[in-house]
Amino acid sequence: MDNLYFRHVLLVEDEGLKRIAMKSQILTSEPTLDIDEAGSYAAAVERLQNKAYDLVFLDYQIGGDHTGLDLLRWLQENERAARVVMLSAQDDRETVLECIKNGAGGFISKASEKGGAVFREALQAILNGRVFLPNSVLGKGGHTPQSPGPSKGIPIDSLNLTPRLAQALGFLLQGLSNKAIARKMDITENTAKEYISYLLSRFNVSRRTFLIVEMARRGIEIPTVANAPAI
Repeated sequence: MDNLYFRHVLLVEDEGLKRIAMKSQILTSEPTLDIDEAGSYAAAVERLQNKAYDLVFLDYQIGGDHTGLDLLRWLQENERAARVVMLSAQDDRETVLECIKNGAGGFISKASEKGGAVFREALQAILNGRVFLPNSVLGKGGHTPQSPGPSKGIPIDSLNLTPRLAQALGFLLQGLSNKAIARKMDITENTAKEYISYLLSRFNVSRRTFLIVEMARRGIEIPTVANAPAI
């Protein structure tokens, strides 16, 4: 797979055998990825404090006194710009939207009987820069994967956004707050709010959460910081 978006990946899963199997599947899809592992909240925080990751696969139930939501909040509070993909068998609409609200930029369901096919489809979408969400949120019903689409998504250029708006959208999809987006883009927080308000209006959605869902529906490729349009 011609992955142009991610290089450094953190896989957070408390069950060792599942973690090994997931790592194997990911490397089968993209052998060039540099994948680190963490089996607990504390181990994940330690990894994140010492290395910058482009992509984080995060199990909702990571054992101990913490959940994946706690790590999502830590990432937001510490302004880590990484695409976070949640994994959980609990894939009802409310749970998925709560994860997105707290900074997730994707969600892979473990509930499907065709789990392997779902995971492969999700990897194809994610490694090509798209947002992957379960059908419970996209409104297509059930867990069955959709027919495989093109290997590439729809370029962000097709949205006809200015480079600054495209960059703001990329940061939003990485779960960053307006304050963090302002710091990353070297603008005021009010300007960041204006960018986000414009994006919500442009795509006719009322909240950030629904903007991420809309990008998933459209199959838009969202560039990482390194691949963002020139300013």
